Amino acid sequence: MATLVLVHAHPDDESIATGGVMIRAHEDGHRVVLVTATRGEEGEIHNMDEAAVRPRLGEVRTEELRRSCEILGVDRQEFLGYRDSGMAGTPSNDDPRSFHMAPAGRRPPSG
Repeated sequence: MATLVLVHAHPDDESIATGGVMIRAHEDGHRVVLVTATRGEEGEIHNMDEAAVRPRLGEVRTEELRRSCEILGVDRQEFLGYRDSGMAGTPSNDDPRSFHMAPAGRRPPSG
């Protein structure tokens, strides 16, 4: 058995980009590990009440990721602890805790 390790910026990338690869590896008997850099706090909201969901979007997307991992056969999922960067030119993109601001080879800032 081999281990497939995937690294994504935020929740939903697994279903948009590599879901087929993950489920195939799982079905072929391989261990699947997903590392996600952020919890998607700055993501777009299309199918929920924006005012109610925005303050807890990271929690919502974390739960969506958990469910997706169950479906795709992910054996282990870990977060790196960065904050979602948002879009270029927005204040969230310049947050020192954001994935975008992370220097290469460094751990995420605490706090």
